[in-house]
Amino acid sequence: MKKIQIIRLSFQLLCVLLSVIGFFQSFQVTMIIIMLVGIVGGAYYCGWICPYGTLQEIFGKLGNKIGIKKRKMPAPVQKYLQYLRYIIYICFALITFDIFFTLFSYDPRSNFLMLLSGNIPSVAILIIIISFVVLGMFFERPFCNYLCFEGVKYGAMSLLRVFTIKRNTNSCINCKRCDKVCPMNIQVSKAEQLRSPQCINCFECVSACPVKGTLTYGKVIFTQKLKRFYFVGIGLAILVVAFTIFEHHHVDIDGGSEKVFDDDGNVNINNQNKTATVIDSSEVHTDGYMDGTYTGTAKGHNGDMTVEVTIASGQITKVQVADHIDDAKWFNRANDVIPHEIISSQSTDVDAVSGATFSSQGIIDAVKNALESAK
Repeated sequence: MKKIQIIRLSFQLLCVLLSVIGFFQSFQVTMIIIMLVGIVGGAYYCGWICPYGTLQEIFGKLGNKIGIKKRKMPAPVQKYLQYLRYIIYICFALITFDIFFTLFSYDPRSNFLMLLSGNIPSVAILIIIISFVVLGMFFERPFCNYLCFEGVKYGAMSLLRVFTIKRNTNSCINCKRCDKVCPMNIQVSKAEQLRSPQCINCFECVSACPVKGTLTYGKVIFTQKLKRFYFVGIGLAILVVAFTIFEHHHVDIDGGSEKVFDDDGNVNINNQNKTATVIDSSEVHTDGYMDGTYTGTAKGHNGDMTVEVTIASGQITKVQVADHIDDAKWFNRANDVIPHEIISSQSTDVDAVSGATFSSQGIIDAVKNALESAK
């Protein structure tokens, strides 16, 4: 099983390359498939695919090479601290306070993906990305362990895994090497069938085990208690997948209705399923543009964003986001404000929305590109 680490590292580096060429900028369907794979075999995304997890792991190995001793979180502290990322996920899913939008915009995992795709984040975000990487030289995967709310989804799916790591209690010599090498601080030596949602399927424990056949990866043995757990767990899995689909849906739909701002800035609801928010105005006057509808494209947070701008009587009358792949939670926050501000001021010189900076800038830059054609 030691060869599995070479295979895994090769796969991790391949996924970093795929991130650079843009594969992970529009992988909503792929991500859902990965989550479903988690039900079968565990959280492979975190241990095999995530570029930021790979970066922390590489620097962790570098720390070993230069003699930095790894620290382990004490078990009594780990017992409770491991739930921090679940609390963060709940806040991310349910709470819309400005402070949370701002904090979540500093997420190093998603910003590292953005960096790989060519979007340079702010200095503060770069410092956060680097800080967790350097910390990874002293503690195994510090961000993954306690703060990554993306990993919560894959961990939740893995609770239902059909295949898992199993320990043969008869041949186990209780050396605890498996506990020492686990990057997610799981006490593998106490499990007969590994059920922890923290497990990232890195197989470090299997590779480190000195007794052949003691730690293996295979089909779960279903006890009566485990069958009842699966019944409840399937309901949880459906909720997580449903939220993920909504969160990453690139079409901006608000309850199946299109939001339209009228001339006075009031919101009207049209009972139609539309693919974009349309903001309309007819009282603002600006010269210098030819009438017509123009399309512009620019980078949002997760990738390209396409905006259609309508000019009538020399003024901007509509700003419509036709396509994007940004997370809905942040995109909607920007899209509820930026188009209306552009129309009201008849200018792209508007402030980005706090906590949705990159989605805001994507809309603004796309409008600028569209207006270049309208001059």
